[in-house]
Amino acid sequence: MKLALSWTKVPLHAASPDVHLPLKRSSHSLVVKNGRAFIFGGEDRPREPVDGELYIVDLQDGSVSTSASALKPSARVGLALASAPQSDVIYLFGGREGSAMSACSGDLWVYSVTQDEWAQKSVQSNSLGDAVERRSYHVLAATAAGELFLHAGCPAQGRLGDLHALATGGDPTPLSTPLEWTPKPPAPGPERGGTVLCPVALPTGQTVLVRYGGFAGHELGGCIDFFDVAADAWRSIELEGDEGRGGYPPARSVHALLPIALPGAQAEGSEAGRVVALMLFGERGPAPAQLGHMGAGQFHADAWALVYYGERASGMFGFEEIKWEGEGPAARGWFAAGAWEGGKVVVHGGLSDSNERFDDCWIGEVLVQ
Repeated sequence: MKLALSWTKVPLHAASPDVHLPLKRSSHSLVVKNGRAFIFGGEDRPREPVDGELYIVDLQDGSVSTSASALKPSARVGLALASAPQSDVIYLFGGREGSAMSACSGDLWVYSVTQDEWAQKSVQSNSLGDAVERRSYHVLAATAAGELFLHAGCPAQGRLGDLHALATGGDPTPLSTPLEWTPKPPAPGPERGGTVLCPVALPTGQTVLVRYGGFAGHELGGCIDFFDVAADAWRSIELEGDEGRGGYPPARSVHALLPIALPGAQAEGSEAGRVVALMLFGERGPAPAQLGHMGAGQFHADAWALVYYGERASGMFGFEEIKWEGEGPAARGWFAAGAWEGGKVVVHGGLSDSNERFDDCWIGEVLVQ
């Protein structure tokens, strides 16, 4: 069974005169709910947050509107959004704000899709008395069981490898008060920013959070780490073969790893493996040291299926590269992406090799041929 990837460009246009386009930005985040992409945050120029609007893209016709909520989060970069499957709620945490790029508060922002309303929730320190550090370029993952997980990122100095969980109560039950982060075992090193944490529901009934890549002074790769939620433990898989084409994905950061549902779909030549997620793009080499965040690195223009094999000697997960023909997104990193229904994903914006921000939006669909 062969897999392919097809891309369709979404023709973005303002739904009303008060919506300002283009949506050119990087270091932002998005989730997809009910055929709409919800986009927040980012920068058009380095270290200058664009605005505090929540943009809503109708993926059927490309019309763009904004939330009418009177209360809204501050404009910020390096934030994270997450939403559980079948949920009516979007969560926002962290980022940097203002001209000084100071860390945003440790509050959790909660957006109701049906009510079109933001709420700001304070979160207590964990039961050990340790405050969860404010951070940016971290990851947030929501599971169907009603848990929200916070991982890694960049605090005021250095990088993080911690993992924290928060019980949200699920929909439609309101978030419990007070909210409290529960510390979980930290991930295998090195500590990093710009990584991913993909919630995957396995055929066995297990839920795992899969990580690949990130930045720790250099781009990371060659190892899949995953957190087994029920076992409360991390496991790691050192990938075999050669890095790159025909082997495993090259090292990367500021990329995407998104859950997809393709029942029975197998990667070509796989050992009866099931495709459970799709990895896209990312930075393959950092910007010149003298430019730092003001510059651009070099980026991938590739896609890889994460394949679940069950328990086997070489590890329960592996990657298979997926090709596409024709039009598709250019190489990029620092973009926003979200999983849609079935084998579909949505990609928006990001940074190019020439240090320009993209404003395009694409729907990718994994096809079984």
